[in-house]
Amino acid sequence: MRSRPRWLRGALSLAATAALALSGAALAPAASAEASTAPAAAVASTIPSPGPLAQGDVIYQVLVDRFADGDTSNNDTGNGEYNPSDLGFYHGGDWKGLTDKLDYIANLGVTAIWISPVSEQQPLSKDGNEASYHGYFTRDFATPNEHFGSAEELQQLIDTAHSKGLKMILDVVPNHTADYLDAYATEYSSDSYQPAQPLNNAAYFHHNGDCRFDGTETQDQIENCDLGGLDDLDQSNQVVSDYLVNTYRDWIDMGFDGVRVDAARSIPKTWLQTFEQEIGVPSFGEVFVGDVDYVADYENYEWGTLDFPYFFTTREVFSADTDMTALSTLFAQDYKYANPNQLETFIDNHDRARFLTWANDDYQRLRSALAFLMSTRGVPVIYYGTEQAMDGNGNGNEVPIANKDNRQDMTSFDESATIYTYIQRLNTVRAAVPALQTGTQREMWSDSSFYSFSRRDDSTGLESITTSTNSWDSQTRTIPLRAESSLSVGTVLVDAMNTSNTTTVTAGGITGKQITVTIPEHSTAIFVQQGTVSAYTPTTNPTTVVRVHYDAGWGNSIAIRGNAYPFTWDAGRGAHTVSNDVWEYRTERIPENQTFEVKALLNDEVWQTGGNITVTGGSTVDIYPNF
Repeated sequence: MRSRPRWLRGALSLAATAALALSGAALAPAASAEASTAPAAAVASTIPSPGPLAQGDVIYQVLVDRFADGDTSNNDTGNGEYNPSDLGFYHGGDWKGLTDKLDYIANLGVTAIWISPVSEQQPLSKDGNEASYHGYFTRDFATPNEHFGSAEELQQLIDTAHSKGLKMILDVVPNHTADYLDAYATEYSSDSYQPAQPLNNAAYFHHNGDCRFDGTETQDQIENCDLGGLDDLDQSNQVVSDYLVNTYRDWIDMGFDGVRVDAARSIPKTWLQTFEQEIGVPSFGEVFVGDVDYVADYENYEWGTLDFPYFFTTREVFSADTDMTALSTLFAQDYKYANPNQLETFIDNHDRARFLTWANDDYQRLRSALAFLMSTRGVPVIYYGTEQAMDGNGNGNEVPIANKDNRQDMTSFDESATIYTYIQRLNTVRAAVPALQTGTQREMWSDSSFYSFSRRDDSTGLESITTSTNSWDSQTRTIPLRAESSLSVGTVLVDAMNTSNTTTVTAGGITGKQITVTIPEHSTAIFVQQGTVSAYTPTTNPTTVVRVHYDAGWGNSIAIRGNAYPFTWDAGRGAHTVSNDVWEYRTERIPENQTFEVKALLNDEVWQTGGNITVTGGSTVDIYPNF
């Protein structure tokens, strides 16, 4: 357990003491810097941390404002920032609400929680069109965001999480404040509209206008421009650097076990390295770029890095059925990273459209992508709501970042939901198979619709083998084992995600040992030695199938619209061909026995003639349309 913050006095039992407000220590003297107040602590606790962020962890990312409202009194401060009917404004989620839901998160099987920035915010953007519910419009780094609660409630959240074995990860924002300075301005236009002391000094910021991100920018420009108009701090200024380091160290000393650095690409790399060393916990940065060569260098300065190249590649492959050899190209570059097992991998996050939006709301595609995510190298990140099949209202717009539909309120905490229980099983399997946590990843097979790799603990020889397909048909491959494999001929392997599917290592192939595997369409199997995991059959919701029989002609397609989501009357769901002149769309989202209406369209433009077709949830309907 780390020592308590220097601004706490004594070690008081959480159960035995009420909240105690304590004054913070001032920053070390610096020219023109005024004393700052460290975050007021609540209650010191003797509850130990599970340890720092590490390889093998699984992170659950939470937007605090959208998760659970535990205290309605902090929802509205009267500044126009609270509007639960608008996704651009505060909705009421807070630390107390998150604390109340920690069992739900712990039961999912994750090991760490990444929460939104904790600091006080400017309530609204300069134009008033967006509130600071996300935590990236900082006004005072050292004071808690009153919408999320008090420092006492934050301490309660941290301590309760630790008591349940959950590590806590803080989202830090050292790149910028809210937008107070006009573009290129070197002084404030208002005495009242400024960041809190000591950063209310325009000399502490860059004055180069907004970042362009048009392909002509240099690294120097990226580190010295305003990100979306937000005032860019000058970390080379010692006052600024000391303030950021000392203030975030105070927050982290409350018990945080790691940090995610927002906009890390926009901060000098050497400063990122110094920051991590000073705060004393592992950090991973947001480097919002899909190029491995660019992203990899950041892992030389931080413990980890959000793996955007992984995200962009895997989302395409698993949601849109693109060529799976792209995975081979991606992983062939792992040697460029300091440690690929410390990359933070994800298929959903707060700045990209929901995976299910891209996957045409296909739960099976999501299950396959999740199994792949949880078995590849790196530290997986599960974005809140993915386990409840949240799909961002089907809005796939991502210019310049995702529409706010990917930040919906969490409305269901159903621990029996099919995706929740699937992730729960994946976490159980990871915990039982150390190779899935820290093993070396090696490719075994790659073609346009099938990919396979092993994860092997080279110190023990224990190994898992993952196979994936994005085909609409079941796939069979005979795959040579790696030369490094310790698996012997006759060893029975079982798919941990569907234990009725087994294979046996046989003699043959270029390495002398091989397996023959068959996996269903759009699925990922994780093969482990028999006896390693308990029996398991995945659950699915009742599936509704709309089947359209029509010769659409070369180059044409069939779409389906309807009045029950995921169908709407405004835009069609694309069907896929299952045989000659037969098109199909399936969904697990519509409850069994719910009746609704649909119509088929040619190219999502020409409606079928006649009346609407009535469908019952959980059934298959065949449509023979005329257009």
